[in-house]
Amino acid sequence: MEKSKSSIPGFENFPGREVKFKTPYTFLEARRKTDGAEGLWRIRNNLYDLEGFAKFHPGGEEWIRLTKGTDITEIFESHHLTDKAAKLLPKYLVREAASPRKLPITFETNGFFSTFKRRALDALKHVDFHRPSRKTNFIADFLVGTTVLLSLAVAYTQSYLIVVPAGIFLAWTTVIGHNYFHMRNTFRMYYFDLSTMSSKDWRITHAMSHHVYPNTLWDYEIYSFEPFLFWLPDPTKSTLSGVVSQLASPLIWALGFYEQAIKRYYSVFLEYKRFEFRDAVPFFLPMSMSLFAPSVLVAVKLWLLIILAGSFVFFMIGVNAAHHHPDIFHDGDIYRDDFDWGILELDAVRERTVIDDSDFLVLTNFGLHGLHHLLPTVDHCYLPLCEKAFKKTCKEFGISTEKFSQWELVKGQFKQIVQLEPQSKPELLSKEKFQKSACNLPFICISLFGNLISWQGFTIGLQVEAWRECGTIQLGLERRSVWLENFRKDQCYYYYYFHLGSFTAVGHGSP
Repeated sequence: MEKSKSSIPGFENFPGREVKFKTPYTFLEARRKTDGAEGLWRIRNNLYDLEGFAKFHPGGEEWIRLTKGTDITEIFESHHLTDKAAKLLPKYLVREAASPRKLPITFETNGFFSTFKRRALDALKHVDFHRPSRKTNFIADFLVGTTVLLSLAVAYTQSYLIVVPAGIFLAWTTVIGHNYFHMRNTFRMYYFDLSTMSSKDWRITHAMSHHVYPNTLWDYEIYSFEPFLFWLPDPTKSTLSGVVSQLASPLIWALGFYEQAIKRYYSVFLEYKRFEFRDAVPFFLPMSMSLFAPSVLVAVKLWLLIILAGSFVFFMIGVNAAHHHPDIFHDGDIYRDDFDWGILELDAVRERTVIDDSDFLVLTNFGLHGLHHLLPTVDHCYLPLCEKAFKKTCKEFGISTEKFSQWELVKGQFKQIVQLEPQSKPELLSKEKFQKSACNLPFICISLFGNLISWQGFTIGLQVEAWRECGTIQLGLERRSVWLENFRKDQCYYYYYFHLGSFTAVGHGSP
């Protein structure tokens, strides 16, 4: 397969994708070679020396140590809601960077993310959002306690039936543990390590990669699954390989914890060359189980089965949680002309019905995912406080807040695996560009049947995405692109229509 090229203008190819054995360590090394930080910390076009500040960092020294030599612009902006950190920066300024940033992402004062962040800060003013809520702590402690008790019950009874609930609770413990490593250091972030995965590694691959560049070539959680699961649209991949990936997905989910454990200890001994307390945490369960099992070997065997079950549930939840569906942006799809970081986040995410209505389901199923991406350091139980500000800002900037059901996302994830051609979605065309291009198009009137219309064999939805004034009548506008058989595959035709009464007008034009 050829090297992938980003469809986001200005996004350079990430060299970490080309490394044969991909680890969190190789991701950081690739960033250090790419970011132009010159061994320091880069924020926008300035270089800072944060070495002396590391031990005073409220979020923990690790965040500073890990990011040395990289561009931390996106992490800095999304991890600090107040301006306290920004006011400290001049003290540590060294000089301007010698090279431009590798990514065109923006944080304009009046842009989407900055506007939302100001409103979110106001919405959170009555809670200590720098720390997890009591409810989250209680649920996390309950889950880890239940996981331990069920694991001991498995060892004592040697019952394979109890392995399943033990695995489920381990998966839920791992998901809620992810809530903690996003924030300042706390012992509860080590709950995540019971899974054999590393909270340190996930701070790198999840918080510093996936969260800041979701569904792009720079997203470790995209490229580390390749070629076994290939979600990015690519005409060079075969349909057969996609079908094989679909069939193999459950096996990949089940083996995920094992694979990450191998990479974890490979990095501990050969890359970081440092064994930390968290690296001993995964052995707590098998050691405890050995006290109740007939032998150590039996305890280890049963523990490995719990890990297998937990891995299957965790990755089943994670892979199908929010990011993969043909209607969600993946690098390769045609992108909008607004490079605001917050909009990039939301283009690559969909919220879910039902899941987002329960604190327990949110904490154990990666719920309120869009808000979590925008406010990664805010406890999940506080995120609902920001929903009003979120919806208001999305409405102002024309960002869809449509929710999918969990079943829709499961089906969509499997469809995305076999997605060959890039998509061009209505919401990725700016309102101004759409209005300008739609004004001079020829229109053909056709009848409207129910909520859908069909023209030349293509079904075109009626969701209103933008508006323009036409005399005294407001007309809803939408753009939808399709691939036509009688045109070359790389020639995308756009279809425009507006709905008026019982008729719909449709026009077309090339980009």
